[in-house]
Order: sequence, then structure tokens, then C-alpha cells
Amino acid sequence: MKKERSLFKHGLKDGLPIGLGYLPLAFTLGVNATTGGFKFLESILMSMLSFTGVGQMTNMTLMLENSTYVSIFIALLVINLRNIVLSLSLSQRLGTDASFWKRLIISMGNTDEIFALTIMREGKIPANYFLGVMTLPYLSWTLGAVVGSLATTLVPQDICIAMGMALYAMLIASVVPAMKKSKPVLFVAVLSGVLSLIMQGIKPVDQALINFLGKSAHSYVLVVGSLLSAGITALIWPLKDSKEEENE
Repeated sequence: MKKERSLFKHGLKDGLPIGLGYLPLAFTLGVNATTGGFKFLESILMSMLSFTGVGQMTNMTLMLENSTYVSIFIALLVINLRNIVLSLSLSQRLGTDASFWKRLIISMGNTDEIFALTIMREGKIPANYFLGVMTLPYLSWTLGAVVGSLATTLVPQDICIAMGMALYAMLIASVVPAMKKSKPVLFVAVLSGVLSLIMQGIKPVDQALINFLGKSAHSYVLVVGSLLSAGITALIWPLKDSKEEENE
């Protein structure tokens, strides 16, 4: 029992920086949800049940556009597809103390940042350590949403709307470093933007999509653009296996 508590406390300490980093983003999402028309409790529950920044932003956008459940499901599935890979990798590293119920909780908190921190630990990853790491980030995520939702009643509407730009700035900041280091990532980012512009910016194409898919056509643009960009990039820059790399 003492060892489990020690591992949990160690995880809390390591997860503190991640929790502090999540606060501004959660605050912005809370502001956007309330200004977008969601009720206070709806905004909080959305953050509590959707522990993902890009996923929650996309979910809010599609819901406000009255998109179908199917389009929302597909969009979130594509966006969070990487989490399946992360979870598969993490499942091989979890310690023997990871019971079924602990694994369910851990799957909820396996974000990019938490995964990157815990996977660097040598040997098996104790479940209690992982639970400690994800606790403060999750609480910060919820607290930020609460404060952000309440702030809309105290902060002028124009400022709240302007704060929504912080989320897009964060997304750009997260992509740019990878674009500088990798040509495939740069190609995917540029191609996705071009495809989105073609499908939504050119009126004949946009109208054709609406006629074919209905009012929810725009919600499929993200899915189609992402899949096409990833597929084309995979054909141009296929992954090499270890034998090919050794022969080079």
C-alpha cells in the first residue's frame, strides 16, 4: 500500500507541468463552448467526457453546425486514430498491477503529453504512477473549462471571442515544429489546406458537396481531406522496414 501511494505521489509531481499547460487551453474551450451556445453544465460535461483539445474543438464545431451523429463519430475517429496506436504501445508497458478497471481509467487519460512522459520511464509502467500523472492534468482540464465558462459572464463578449484565436494559435504552434523537421508532415499540412480550400472555397465544388451530402457536407471535409492527404503522403513516402534501412 505504501509503495502504491509513493508511486501515485511521484506521478502527481511529474504530471504537474502538464496540468499547468492544459489550463489555458481548457479555459479557451470553456469560453468557446459558452459563447457558442452551450449551457454551463453541457460545457463542463463535454470537457470531462472528452479529454482531448482538438477532438473537443471539432466536436463543438460540428454540433453547432447541426451535423449528423455519423459525421461527428467519423470525424472524431479519424482525429483520435493515433490514440489507438498509443494505447496499443502503452498496453505492452503497463505493470502487473494494472487491473481491468485501472486500464479503463488509464485509457481515458492517455493523451499525447501524458503518453510521452510515461513511456520514457524505464521498465514496466506502474498503473498507480500513470494514474498519478493523469490526475492533475484531468483536474486542470475540468477546472479550466469551469473558469472559462464562468468568465463569459464577467469578461466582455468581444474579448471572449478573441480568446478563441488562442486555440488556433496553439494548433499552428504544435504543427510548425514538425513541419520544419519532416517533409512528409509539411506536405500533409499543405495538401490538407489546399483540399479544404478546394472543397469549401470554390463555390461549384462546395455546392456539389452540399447537394450530394446535404447540410452536413462541411463536416465531412475534415475527414475526406485528412484521409486523402495521409493516403497520398503514404504513397509518396512509404515507411521503410528495418532491413531496407540497414541496406541504405
